[in-house]
Amino acid sequence: MVAILHSGHGLGTGSTCHNLQMMLTNRHQSRSRAMEESRPTVFLSDSESKPKMLPVPEAIATMFDGRLYHPKPNDQPNSHQGRSRLFEHERGNWATYVYVPCPDMDLIEIIQEKLTECGLEIIEHPHISLTKTVVLQYHWIQRFINDVKSKLSTILRFTVTFGNLEVFCNENCSRTFVGFLVEPAEILSQCVDQLDKVLSDYNLQKYYEDPKFHLSVAWCLGDQSSQLKTKLKSLELEIGTCCSFKVDKLMCKTGNKKYNFDLV
Repeated sequence: MVAILHSGHGLGTGSTCHNLQMMLTNRHQSRSRAMEESRPTVFLSDSESKPKMLPVPEAIATMFDGRLYHPKPNDQPNSHQGRSRLFEHERGNWATYVYVPCPDMDLIEIIQEKLTECGLEIIEHPHISLTKTVVLQYHWIQRFINDVKSKLSTILRFTVTFGNLEVFCNENCSRTFVGFLVEPAEILSQCVDQLDKVLSDYNLQKYYEDPKFHLSVAWCLGDQSSQLKTKLKSLELEIGTCCSFKVDKLMCKTGNKKYNFDLV
């Protein structure tokens, strides 16, 4: 083939090389077309042709809905002696209250033993409430604690004195309590006034306007105020000697955490 192109038409060497390149190129293109035509045609369905979306992690999908990527827990009163919640439980919301802690005392143990004979449940950690139980969001906790500490920094240490046993019922009448009235009401009221200022800053509910300060020692389900008042009279529980304890700190419980506030 090379000889024919070179001598038959009188073409020069450059033209011959050009023709060779064209022939090789055409041959390669013909083979490529033949291979493409021999391949089977594959048709993709709509679902296969569209790019698949990766699933969004639940932690991200629910990060702003208040659940903090945890499933909402079911309230089970049977798991905590039939007690019902005063407010619905939500992740990120912490039940919070401030109180006067009470030390272990023989008198309280004796009274509790008597009250359990009447079918009441004992309170394991008796205390004097200085606020209602309020809902505090997690990101507020540290600032709230700092504000409470600042407000209580001027409160002096004091002594709590026990009075008579009384019957109390909570706000939604789901539980009834038996506890001691306590003094001094003036100093306890000072604590409440300072704490109310903090609660107002967070748009939280203040304490009762005319509180009866008390230390609950036992409780039962439902509103059984009348029945318990009768039982207390029949038990003839008398406080023979003046009972008291010194208070050098207040405490705050928020969720499962506790904070101390030392008094001056």
